[in-house]
Amino acid sequence: MYLTIRTAIVLFSVSIIACLASFSLFVRYLNSEGQMSALKKSLLEDGLPILATSDDINDKCTGINATRFKSKSRASTKYKNSNTLPQWMKEYFDWHRKQTRRLNECNYEKYKFIFLRCSNGDRKCGGVADRLKTLPFVIAAAAKSKRIFMIRWERPTKLEEFLVPNEINWSVPQFLYNKTDSFKDTKFIPTARKVVPSIKRYRKKLVIETLIQDYYGGSRYYEELDCELDNKKQFDAELAAKLQDFLGWSSYELIYRDLFKTLFRPSPPIKRLVNDKMRSANLKPGEYSTSQYRAFYAVENQKHTRNEVDMISKTKNSINCASKIYPGAPVFFASDSHVAMIYARKYAEAFNRDVVTFDDEKEALHLDKKEQWKSGNVSDFYPTFVDLLIMAEAKCMSHGVGGFGVFANILSKDPSCVIRHESSRKKRFNKCRYHNKGDVVSSSDGSPQVKFNY
Repeated sequence: MYLTIRTAIVLFSVSIIACLASFSLFVRYLNSEGQMSALKKSLLEDGLPILATSDDINDKCTGINATRFKSKSRASTKYKNSNTLPQWMKEYFDWHRKQTRRLNECNYEKYKFIFLRCSNGDRKCGGVADRLKTLPFVIAAAAKSKRIFMIRWERPTKLEEFLVPNEINWSVPQFLYNKTDSFKDTKFIPTARKVVPSIKRYRKKLVIETLIQDYYGGSRYYEELDCELDNKKQFDAELAAKLQDFLGWSSYELIYRDLFKTLFRPSPPIKRLVNDKMRSANLKPGEYSTSQYRAFYAVENQKHTRNEVDMISKTKNSINCASKIYPGAPVFFASDSHVAMIYARKYAEAFNRDVVTFDDEKEALHLDKKEQWKSGNVSDFYPTFVDLLIMAEAKCMSHGVGGFGVFANILSKDPSCVIRHESSRKKRFNKCRYHNKGDVVSSSDGSPQVKFNY
């Protein structure tokens, strides 16, 4: 009897020591290299699934990370209450969440995926708008083909440096990320027109990847899939012939804000910058307008070809157009030109206008112009995402050429409160002309100067 009790005590003590050792190893794992990644921290906070990687655990199929980390909280499902997202999309998100919770390194071949990608090998990925504007279409294609939607960026870095998953985990797990380029069962589809037939033709392929350069984000093809997925809708062939690529854009304007918030939230450094800048400028969501001037559209590598007098005139015009559409409100001015930013500040001071600019010494970098990225610091691209998210909270918007302003506009609460101060698509848009060129003169040496007329 004595030996039995003694043995039980010894076994109990060994069990306690083993448990403490395991817990210690687990804590060391979570804090390896000093801290967890920002993405992993964000996912843990919201209870989203963190997919298994071979580096995380020895037993990659049955360990704690094979499904998801336990969390006191659960990822929210606000998308269920959206008044704009179609029902089929909500049902797809429900399905997507279930699949990603089950996915691990041992069973991934039982699933099918569709990646929205930008790889190092792609000739052109475009900027933020070009890469993300097509989200509704790609998600519709994923729902139609029962594929798990994910986003895979390599250039300039992973999207998770700027935006992290919110209610849907679209982040590619590292084990899948590493293997994707070597998969024999991978098919790359480069255009929206080819995606729909390809998801049928290549239905046995493990991964379909796409990268779509389309001004309207594939909205025309989204409209076709939307009608197929919603039995209450009927495709209007006559309207499609009339509107061409513009077909479906009204659907994008309706759903995009809720879709974006379902998929994304800013990464910690982006969130901090947005909050700090809006607080310092006293910008309140829905109580200011935005003026966006893209000075170096299509000439990012030849900026010297832009005329400064012309840039200054367009800066003033863009600000005045923003005031015209929302009189009396502060104007947040965003531009990729340092000259434009300086003039906007001078213009505000001279005329006592409430124009908000941020004192960034460097001009905003285009995501796809790697020649301009000299430092290698990911933070060089933060201003692009900060501007986008602040613009999206404006009540009204004045924007020019390129897709960035258009993208910010469909992220806003009311995309109809918009005016164009410059456009390369003359058949589609009427431009706002509101500036007085007499304010800009040239000196004797030809350099631009500002002459204010009070």
